[in-house]
Amino acid sequence: MNNILFKRVQQKADLLTWVGLVLFSAFIFFLLIQSLDALSLWMDEGFYYLATQKILDLGYPLFPSGHIYYKAIYYAYVSALFTRIFGFTVFNLRLISVLCTLSLLPVVYLMGKRLFNRMIGLSAAVVFSLCVWVAEYGRVDLYFAPLQLVSFGGLYLFYRGFFEEKHKYKVLATASFLVAPLVHQLGMSVWFCFPAFFLIKGARRFVRRDVLLSFSLTTVFYLFVQLHEYFFWEVGYVYAKTDQSLQGMIQYFFSSFSLKYFYEFYGSFPLMSLIIFAGFFLLLGTWFREGKMDESRPLSFSRSWLFLYLCLLFPILFLGFFRTHVHPRYLYQLYPLFVVLYAVSLFKMAQILIELLTMSYARKKAAAFSAAAGVLFVILLFLTAEGVGVGKVKTIVNRQYGDPIRTDIIYRSGRHQHYDHRGPGEYVRHFLEEDDLVVAIHVVFQHIYAGRVDYWLWSGGPGTWDAWEETAEGWKDFYIGAKWINNLKDLRRVLEKNPEKKVWVIASPSILRRDHIKENIAQFIKSDPERRVFRGKDGMSEVYLWNETVQKLTGPAHTMEGEWLPVLFGKTTYEDEASKGCAFFVPKEEDGGKLCYYTTEQAFSPGRYSISLRLKAQDFERGEDRLFGVALLKGPRGDLLASYIVNGDMIEKGAAYQHYSFSYYQSQESQLYLKFLFTGRGNVWLDYVDIEPVVEPLTDKTS
Repeated sequence: MNNILFKRVQQKADLLTWVGLVLFSAFIFFLLIQSLDALSLWMDEGFYYLATQKILDLGYPLFPSGHIYYKAIYYAYVSALFTRIFGFTVFNLRLISVLCTLSLLPVVYLMGKRLFNRMIGLSAAVVFSLCVWVAEYGRVDLYFAPLQLVSFGGLYLFYRGFFEEKHKYKVLATASFLVAPLVHQLGMSVWFCFPAFFLIKGARRFVRRDVLLSFSLTTVFYLFVQLHEYFFWEVGYVYAKTDQSLQGMIQYFFSSFSLKYFYEFYGSFPLMSLIIFAGFFLLLGTWFREGKMDESRPLSFSRSWLFLYLCLLFPILFLGFFRTHVHPRYLYQLYPLFVVLYAVSLFKMAQILIELLTMSYARKKAAAFSAAAGVLFVILLFLTAEGVGVGKVKTIVNRQYGDPIRTDIIYRSGRHQHYDHRGPGEYVRHFLEEDDLVVAIHVVFQHIYAGRVDYWLWSGGPGTWDAWEETAEGWKDFYIGAKWINNLKDLRRVLEKNPEKKVWVIASPSILRRDHIKENIAQFIKSDPERRVFRGKDGMSEVYLWNETVQKLTGPAHTMEGEWLPVLFGKTTYEDEASKGCAFFVPKEEDGGKLCYYTTEQAFSPGRYSISLRLKAQDFERGEDRLFGVALLKGPRGDLLASYIVNGDMIEKGAAYQHYSFSYYQSQESQLYLKFLFTGRGNVWLDYVDIEPVVEPLTDKTS
């Protein structure tokens, strides 16, 4: 009777847990898809956008340069299938990562529950889903989340198959292991399940047919993948291949041992890492208390715990030898494992603390002991989990252009804010004519957004981005096939030898880095402000135009163009009468206004200044008191220096763009911080803002 009652209670608990997990997953889904496609493609997203596009067009990822992009090829085909069904959009491409993250939640729960208990499984799933790593990696058009699902899912299948002796899971585990490196080579980390299994179960169990068959298939296939990369990949590899000998191959893949990867988890989650480290010593104690790990106790707590430790330790040790750039994102597939180990270690600590506090009393009352340990575990979870919380995730989900990326949890390559490749590229695409020439720093993104790149501008040396190759037509980049310019002389030659053609130069934030673009090149491009026709919302990406015979876009430089505002609302509209051919448009809305800020590029000396606005408004009430407002602040969101409101009575009937001006006095040299208010009470187009010194009239002091 007690067993039947206990079984019913367990079934109800399982049902309630799964209902709660489904509801929680729905919450995470709607949290992660907010503003999913609001920001431009960036990082390596351009490669997989292009690979997916080419698969849809040609059936395989043939880049414009003529090279096949083999890297993460299975992920590219999954993306192509998904977007073939639901539409080829940035939202859908990034949605794949979100769906993979959601799919992993029940796997994390099942891993924790099956190997340990329900509380560990639930807590690991919650910590995982609300972590900043997931918010960063789980919302991009990249392989990180799919690789994580395949890798950690394969780990779970391996445990079910080879530790629990379930044949179908052995087959599924082997299949997932073969798929993993095709999602990305980092998926080879699952191979280390085999040495972990050997150490735990012993040689006698390891040399049986089922294990050897899976081990052999996986090992041979992984060797084939690496050989294929070395001999056949023309794009997508990390380091240049210079020596085809066996020694050269070994040097290409491996280097001297480094402990840097051991710091990566600690750098982002120091306290959690220490808890996992301390948990290893608790494991040793638990091991001795449970007795020898033999075949009679296949599912012991300590056996499962040790297996997960080895599956985390071995890949990190291997990465210490593997020749690659050290980035925390290369450990992302191991993060669920990290979280489960953290939850197990913390749970054991809670049990030990309760046992020490209550001594023998609680041990006599198992239910009371378990309840007290569970409560303490939850408290410790809240106190020690790092980078976890709805607020932290929302900060990433709602990121705007210009928002600083303060953590080093993903972008260890100098990206301190999200870059705007889309704005400059779409601007060029709008005005681009057939005979024009396009020079771009980031050729893949501008091939996507601008539609064409003729020249690749890059003066960085080896190790910055080794994307060049020598062809019969000269040096080109090996992704798009654009001609390579790596010095100022060659850039000048392109401009001077094509006086009848407009030449567009699309400058990414790399123009600010001397290891990417040499200073003399950057200074030359920026030397004439009147050539700058567009600036991205990141405040760094820009478009410069040469050889415009009829001055329609080039010309007087304004302090700020409306389309420069670093906001996600509104849109850029293209109009002949607008400065630089476009303006910033915010439509009438009934639900209230919107605020935004802009920091001037240059600092202004003390003195009196005149601020001039050029804008137009439509579809508003004539007596409306406020349509648009601008204020000057001492600092970002600081004290008010001056303000100006445009109301309905100030708009001339039937007028297009109008000028409005006011003045203010500045007491010390500083940049200016402009605050704009679009009230939503009418359609408003902001063309530009000019800030100019007021020249005081001379006085006759001799009279």
